[in-house]
Amino acid sequence: MISADEGDQRPVRSMEKPVSLAAVKLVVPLPDATTGTVRDVIVRDIVNGPVFHDRSTGRKHWTRFIAGLNTPIPWPKIEPKEHKEHDCDTLRLDVEAQSFVPSLLKPPMPSSVIDELRNKFSKFRTRHEESYLLKKIEEEREKEERKKSIKLMRTPINEINRRERKLRKAKGKGKLTAEMLARIGAVISKKKEAALAAAGLSPATF
Repeated sequence: MISADEGDQRPVRSMEKPVSLAAVKLVVPLPDATTGTVRDVIVRDIVNGPVFHDRSTGRKHWTRFIAGLNTPIPWPKIEPKEHKEHDCDTLRLDVEAQSFVPSLLKPPMPSSVIDELRNKFSKFRTRHEESYLLKKIEEEREKEERKKSIKLMRTPINEINRRERKLRKAKGKGKLTAEMLARIGAVISKKKEAALAAAGLSPATF
């Protein structure tokens, strides 16, 4: 299998072989129960403890235990990162120095920045400029005037209805005469007799 042009002519070579994740085991130094000496032990199964969330840093941590023994497995120690100082770094004395003193005579930021921080077109905005308020007041006044002008405008049908109402109001309700009451009684008695006849009854038996 080794060709003549190949540079490596060794008859035996080492090759990478994939290893299953199930075959990877954790080695933990544990003291022997009888002798007390610390020796490396291959842990077959591990279980995780409850997860704790740190709100200040946003990190979460938990403890690993050996299954069946409830023995915690410490995490490997991580050496702290070494931060090198450079000539371009700002000194801590300059960082902590107070360089801004607020004043009541002028705003702490340019007026154009306020529109970037606060949406000037938001429907929840409560503070408006004087020109904007005057514009809205004028719009409301025009709407009210338009409503009043619409009420004053009447169509021919409205004019007829208005004239009829005036005539009915001028006539009044009036009074019932004896002749009118007699006619009303006759109509009522006639309808009553028709209803009894339809039910198979007579005024005498009823």
